[in-house]
Amino acid sequence: MDIELKLFMFFKKYGPPDQVDGRSRMHIEPGTRFVDVMKKIGMPIEEDKIIVINGITHKQCDAVNALEIKDGDIVAIFPPIAGG
Repeated sequence: MDIELKLFMFFKKYGPPDQVDGRSRMHIEPGTRFVDVMKKIGMPIEEDKIIVINGITHKQCDAVNALEIKDGDIVAIFPPIAGG
């Protein structure tokens, strides 16, 4: 199974060497959860992030960590946005 992984801004450092502008394909096994993807790329689970899976935005939490990622999913990870 393959997913598309999109990493933005300073999260690009967690992408594979063959990524293009933070985008890459990643092979996953059936039953892979979001937290497993984080572990596979070496991103700390506790690091604040905005998660978008197939166009649906999620905040970092245990329920999102447990989401099963499926073949063809698009997983995008953004740093939190602050401003004023």
